Amino acid sequence: MPLHPVRALIPLAAACLLLSGCGRQPADQVGAAVTAETGGIVSSGKGAGFAWTINFPALRPQWQALDTAIHDYADASKRELLQASAADDRGKDIDYTLDMTFSIARRTADFVSVTATGSSFTGGAHGMPIVASFNLDLSGNKLVTLSDLFSDPAPAFKALSDECRRQLEGRYAAKMHDDPGAMTPAQLAADAQSTKKWVEEGTAPTPANFAVFLIDGLDTRAIGVTVIFPPYQVASYADGPQQVEVPAKVFYDLLKPEYKDAFAIDTQARQLGAGVR
Repeated sequence: MPLHPVRALIPLAAACLLLSGCGRQPADQVGAAVTAETGGIVSSGKGAGFAWTINFPALRPQWQALDTAIHDYADASKRELLQASAADDRGKDIDYTLDMTFSIARRTADFVSVTATGSSFTGGAHGMPIVASFNLDLSGNKLVTLSDLFSDPAPAFKALSDECRRQLEGRYAAKMHDDPGAMTPAQLAADAQSTKKWVEEGTAPTPANFAVFLIDGLDTRAIGVTVIFPPYQVASYADGPQQVEVPAKVFYDLLKPEYKDAFAIDTQARQLGAGVR
């Protein structure tokens, strides 16, 4: 059984014409290539006590760094599955499974963001969710982290942390107000305090807490980032992953000079927002 999935190919000659070229592309050319990117392949396998299925999107040939990254991630996930299924202490009479889908989640003039979602089950009460992202800087054909976007990452993470914390705490407060359930006022207060601590720890301004993100936009310049918090990081497993959209005005001044042209902001709104904070 092969451990490496077959690489995605674009089967149509017309698509090859659409996918030619590299680097940053004009916005009017981005939309024309969307249909060529909607195909993909499914890599799957099954053996004694394990099974895996991985869905890959069709990527442009010049996005080689992105293609390599998602296949490396998939291969590592399969190795973990196979190692767990071969362990002496593995659960008997139950299959270990890996189900994962890579999707093109965002596409701006300067970035492509791909998500990995799904679950891996290697014993226990339930499978472990898969939440990962890969962001490609088209101008240099290189993957970027949030730290890579900023001249000084520390204040940038502080700004992101403050905004995510503000939105999450407001979201949870509204949820409890609208549906308090059968909890007493004392129980509600205790739950609010517990949630606040959970959010504070999960949004602490560290690179690890903001490792999963998307660069938001549609074909033209980016308008912000979406931070994705996996289950357990800022909420319970039952609540699932939490997403927070952070507008570019929150961090624009902290971007490296070479990335400022890649983001669009409403200057007046940014100035007003800075005054409020």
